Amino acid sequence: MTAASLLRLPAGLTTGALALRVVLFALPCAALALALPTRPHVVVVVAVVLMSAMWARTPDHVAGGLVLAVVMVWWTVHGVVDWRVLVVGVLLVAAHVVSVVLSYGPVALAVDPRLAALWLRRGLLALVPLPFTWVAVRGLDADLAPPWVWSSAALVVVVLVLVTLRVTQPVGE
Repeated sequence: MTAASLLRLPAGLTTGALALRVVLFALPCAALALALPTRPHVVVVVAVVLMSAMWARTPDHVAGGLVLAVVMVWWTVHGVVDWRVLVVGVLLVAAHVVSVVLSYGPVALAVDPRLAALWLRRGLLALVPLPFTWVAVRGLDADLAPPWVWSSAALVVVVLVLVTLRVTQPVGE
Protein backbone atom coordinates (compact mmCIF):
# COMPACT_ATOMS: atom_id res chain seq x y z
CA MET A 1 0.00 0.00 0.00
CA THR A 2 1.46 3.35 -1.01
CA ALA A 3 1.25 6.62 0.89
CA ALA A 4 -1.07 8.04 -1.78
CA SER A 5 -3.53 5.17 -1.40
CA LEU A 6 -3.55 5.67 2.36
CA LEU A 7 -4.59 9.30 1.91
CA ARG A 8 -7.33 8.54 -0.62
CA LEU A 9 -10.68 8.43 1.18
CA PRO A 10 -13.21 5.74 0.33
CA ALA A 11 -16.19 6.84 -1.78
CA GLY A 12 -19.37 7.63 0.14
CA LEU A 13 -17.65 8.27 3.46
CA THR A 14 -20.03 9.98 5.91
CA THR A 15 -18.95 12.83 8.17
CA GLY A 16 -19.42 10.74 11.32
CA ALA A 17 -17.41 7.85 9.89
CA LEU A 18 -14.67 10.25 8.81
CA ALA A 19 -14.48 11.71 12.32
CA LEU A 20 -14.27 8.21 13.81
CA ARG A 21 -11.51 7.29 11.35
CA VAL A 22 -9.52 10.35 12.41
CA VAL A 23 -10.00 9.29 16.05
CA LEU A 24 -8.96 5.74 15.15
CA PHE A 25 -5.77 7.08 13.58
CA ALA A 26 -5.01 9.33 16.54
CA LEU A 27 -5.58 6.90 19.44
CA PRO A 28 -2.59 4.53 18.92
CA CYS A 29 -0.39 7.51 18.05
CA ALA A 30 -1.45 9.24 21.28
CA ALA A 31 -0.80 6.06 23.26
CA LEU A 32 2.77 6.00 21.98
CA ALA A 33 3.16 9.78 22.39
CA LEU A 34 2.49 9.44 26.12
CA ALA A 35 6.03 8.07 26.35
CA LEU A 36 7.44 11.56 25.84
CA PRO A 37 9.94 12.90 26.91
CA THR A 38 11.41 9.40 26.34
CA ARG A 39 11.56 9.07 22.58
CA PRO A 40 10.57 5.78 21.00
CA HIS A 41 12.86 4.61 18.21
CA VAL A 42 12.06 6.22 14.86
CA VAL A 43 11.18 2.81 13.38
CA VAL A 44 8.54 2.30 16.09
CA VAL A 45 7.08 5.77 15.50
CA VAL A 46 6.94 5.31 11.73
CA ALA A 47 5.42 1.83 12.11
CA VAL A 48 2.73 3.09 14.48
CA VAL A 49 1.83 6.04 12.23
CA LEU A 50 1.68 3.93 9.05
CA MET A 51 -0.25 1.07 10.64
CA SER A 52 -2.66 3.55 12.27
CA ALA A 53 -3.27 5.12 8.86
CA MET A 54 -3.93 1.70 7.29
CA TRP A 55 -6.23 0.82 10.19
CA ALA A 56 -8.17 4.08 9.88
CA ARG A 57 -8.60 3.51 6.15
CA THR A 58 -9.76 -0.10 6.60
CA PRO A 59 -10.94 -0.69 10.19
CA ASP A 60 -10.99 -4.49 9.87
CA HIS A 61 -7.39 -4.64 8.57
CA VAL A 62 -4.78 -6.73 10.38
CA ALA A 63 -2.76 -3.51 10.83
CA GLY A 64 -5.09 -2.69 13.73
CA GLY A 65 -4.00 -5.68 15.77
CA LEU A 66 -0.39 -5.07 14.83
CA VAL A 67 -0.39 -1.40 15.84
CA LEU A 68 -1.98 -2.27 19.19
CA ALA A 69 0.66 -4.97 19.71
CA VAL A 70 3.53 -2.63 18.80
CA VAL A 71 2.36 0.01 21.29
CA MET A 72 1.78 -2.60 24.02
CA VAL A 73 5.19 -4.21 23.44
CA TRP A 74 6.93 -0.83 23.53
CA TRP A 75 5.36 0.01 26.89
CA THR A 76 6.02 -3.49 28.25
CA VAL A 77 9.67 -3.55 27.21
CA HIS A 78 10.29 -0.24 28.94
CA GLY A 79 8.73 -1.45 32.20
CA VAL A 80 6.74 1.71 32.88
CA VAL A 81 4.08 1.26 35.57
CA ASP A 82 3.13 4.84 36.37
CA TRP A 83 -0.24 6.51 35.69
CA ARG A 84 0.45 6.68 31.95
CA VAL A 85 -0.07 2.93 31.60
CA LEU A 86 -3.69 3.37 32.69
CA VAL A 87 -4.23 6.04 30.03
CA VAL A 88 -2.52 3.91 27.38
CA GLY A 89 -4.83 1.01 28.26
CA VAL A 90 -7.89 3.22 27.89
CA LEU A 91 -6.64 4.62 24.57
CA LEU A 92 -5.96 1.16 23.13
CA VAL A 93 -9.35 -0.22 24.21
CA ALA A 94 -11.01 2.88 22.77
CA ALA A 95 -9.18 2.35 19.46
CA HIS A 96 -10.38 -1.25 19.34
CA VAL A 97 -13.98 -0.22 20.07
CA VAL A 98 -13.92 2.49 17.38
CA SER A 99 -12.56 0.03 14.82
CA VAL A 100 -15.23 -2.53 15.67
CA VAL A 101 -18.00 0.05 15.27
CA LEU A 102 -16.56 1.23 11.95
CA SER A 103 -16.17 -2.29 10.60
CA TYR A 104 -19.85 -3.17 11.07
CA GLY A 105 -20.93 -1.92 7.69
CA PRO A 106 -19.90 -0.42 4.38
CA VAL A 107 -18.25 2.97 4.28
CA ALA A 108 -21.40 4.72 3.05
CA LEU A 109 -23.44 3.43 6.02
CA ALA A 110 -23.90 5.90 8.85
CA VAL A 111 -22.82 4.75 12.30
CA ASP A 112 -25.81 3.48 14.27
CA PRO A 113 -25.95 5.26 17.67
CA ARG A 114 -27.35 2.15 19.40
CA LEU A 115 -24.50 0.03 18.06
CA ALA A 116 -21.98 2.64 19.18
CA ALA A 117 -23.57 2.76 22.65
CA LEU A 118 -23.49 -1.04 22.91
CA TRP A 119 -19.79 -1.18 22.07
CA LEU A 120 -19.05 1.77 24.34
CA ARG A 121 -20.57 -0.17 27.27
CA ARG A 122 -18.59 -3.26 26.31
CA GLY A 123 -15.39 -1.24 26.09
CA LEU A 124 -16.00 0.28 29.53
CA LEU A 125 -16.64 -3.15 30.99
CA ALA A 126 -13.44 -4.45 29.42
CA LEU A 127 -11.58 -1.74 31.34
CA VAL A 128 -12.83 -2.98 34.74
CA PRO A 129 -9.75 -5.19 35.45
CA LEU A 130 -7.30 -2.46 34.41
CA PRO A 131 -7.06 -0.47 37.66
CA PHE A 132 -6.98 -3.62 39.78
CA THR A 133 -4.15 -5.06 37.71
CA TRP A 134 -2.28 -1.74 37.85
CA VAL A 135 -2.63 -1.53 41.64
CA ALA A 136 -1.39 -5.11 41.99
CA VAL A 137 1.64 -4.48 39.79
CA ARG A 138 2.38 -1.01 41.15
CA GLY A 139 1.53 -1.45 44.80
CA LEU A 140 2.98 -4.83 45.65
CA ASP A 141 6.69 -5.19 46.25
CA ALA A 142 7.86 -8.60 45.04
CA ASP A 143 10.48 -8.82 47.80
CA LEU A 144 8.20 -7.83 50.67
CA ALA A 145 4.90 -9.40 49.62
CA PRO A 146 4.32 -13.03 50.59
CA PRO A 147 3.63 -15.44 47.69
CA TRP A 148 -0.06 -15.78 48.55
CA VAL A 149 -0.58 -12.06 47.85
CA TRP A 150 0.47 -12.48 44.22
CA SER A 151 -1.74 -15.54 43.82
CA SER A 152 -4.67 -13.66 45.36
CA ALA A 153 -4.11 -10.65 43.09
CA ALA A 154 -3.94 -12.91 40.05
CA LEU A 155 -7.12 -14.69 41.14
CA VAL A 156 -8.97 -11.37 41.57
CA VAL A 157 -7.91 -10.25 38.09
CA VAL A 158 -8.98 -13.58 36.55
CA VAL A 159 -12.37 -13.39 38.27
CA LEU A 160 -12.86 -9.80 37.09
CA VAL A 161 -11.98 -10.78 33.52
CA LEU A 162 -14.41 -13.72 33.61
CA VAL A 163 -17.21 -11.58 35.07
CA THR A 164 -16.53 -8.92 32.44
CA LEU A 165 -16.66 -11.55 29.69
CA ARG A 166 -19.95 -12.88 31.03
CA VAL A 167 -21.53 -9.43 31.34
CA THR A 168 -20.48 -8.41 27.82
CA GLN A 169 -22.03 -11.45 26.13
CA PRO A 170 -25.06 -10.74 23.96
CA VAL A 171 -28.39 -11.63 25.53
CA GLY A 172 -29.13 -14.48 23.08
CA GLU A 173 -25.95 -16.48 23.88
